[in-house]
Amino acid sequence: MPVLFSALLLAAAPTLQLHASVDGKAAPPGWVYVSAGQEVELEARPSRPGAEVKWERITPTVDALDNTTPSFHFEPIRYAATELTECAGKLRCVVKARASAELGTTAYAVHARWADGVEAHTPGLEALDRGGLSRAVFRVAVRQDDSLLGYATELFGTPYIFGSAGKEGDHQADRLVGSDCADLIIYARRRLTGTGTYTSSYAIDQQAPLLKRDAKPQAGDLLHFPNSRHVGLLYEDRPPVGQITADDLMLHTCWAKPTIQRLGDTGCASEPVRLLRFPTAPSKR
Repeated sequence: MPVLFSALLLAAAPTLQLHASVDGKAAPPGWVYVSAGQEVELEARPSRPGAEVKWERITPTVDALDNTTPSFHFEPIRYAATELTECAGKLRCVVKARASAELGTTAYAVHARWADGVEAHTPGLEALDRGGLSRAVFRVAVRQDDSLLGYATELFGTPYIFGSAGKEGDHQADRLVGSDCADLIIYARRRLTGTGTYTSSYAIDQQAPLLKRDAKPQAGDLLHFPNSRHVGLLYEDRPPVGQITADDLMLHTCWAKPTIQRLGDTGCASEPVRLLRFPTAPSKR
């Protein structure tokens, strides 16, 4: 009888689900990928009425880490949860509004507590896998637009991971956990076209060939710095147009979270700089 009673209690335990809508329409199950300006509303669905609800935003507290020292491993990423006080007590919570210009990936969790002390929550800080948050933790990824540069912005807010790794489709970049300089770019390529193999800055020119000397740089070209073992994306070719100079802007990650930065303001750029470009491929979208 005690065993049966315990089983009945377990079966009666309330559950909590997290769903999303984009611009007022129900989103497919799983993580949400949107363009800047779209509205994302999360909805908590407790299996019992009367729950007191609390929402949390989960973000990494480190800017950079190393998977390679003293030997390869998945270095644990530290995260922190911040309550979304504006959504306290609400079953629906708008987390990305049309007026927001915030780009990148954010994770969310929701907690429910009933008057009888019973609690339920969606996966959060405790749900870890290979160094970062597991796939069970809900994410919203906001991109600038549907270009190569735009898809790279989905990894804004995630840490630089020296030696980021994982199988195709389950790489740390694919899991929106983090990336190194080359993997950030391959992630964007895979999101744009469905093609691309994760690689190092040494070998990325096998997928994005070196351009001829007289080629004019354009936004989305790869800036390759062999002496500093770094690669980034040309974000803006500032005057003098047609030349790569310290005033040009680069989207990259180098021992800091992905950012858009003037070449002259980063120690990761070095001479010479090689200009690479992915071959034209149809967008998977």
